[in-house]
Amino acid sequence: MFWSAATRHRIGLFQTKSGDKSPHPKGLNRHECGFTLLEMILVLVVAAIVAVVAVPNLQPAIANMQLKSATADVASALRHTRGVALERGREAEFVLNINQHFYKIAGRHKPYSLPSDVKLSLFTADFLMSEGQGSILFYPDGSASGGRVTLEGAGKKRLVDVNWLTGGVVIREEAND
Repeated sequence: MFWSAATRHRIGLFQTKSGDKSPHPKGLNRHECGFTLLEMILVLVVAAIVAVVAVPNLQPAIANMQLKSATADVASALRHTRGVALERGREAEFVLNINQHFYKIAGRHKPYSLPSDVKLSLFTADFLMSEGQGSILFYPDGSASGGRVTLEGAGKKRLVDVNWLTGGVVIREEAND
């Protein structure tokens, strides 16, 4: 047969070194194509060893990402609450429940949960604190009652500060004592 190399490749015929027609590339017989069972098992064993070593090393990174995410969520909620106060022209309240690990935003009844691995604390005006819960108020002029939400986890401490004069929200990281 006088087919071009492309046609032979397309229909699966390859010329072996001895001139026989073979359905396998480069004239290899069926035993020389692919992987053996032993090779596949070896690859799976190596992958399992890598997984066993890597997973414990990922735990601190996961805890750190949870802390960063929770901090960003709280800061975003505080900024949103300030925006609600400015938009509506009246006080808006951010409520943080330290014991049950959730917060609420002004104008929304849904509680937003925070990871239970993250330790929470709130510093705000005494009249805004009650048993295991506290609030930060934002006023229509953009100012706030002020306060600080502290989140601790993964050996780190992150602070979300609310400036009483401007209502600005700033995230800072501190070394955990």
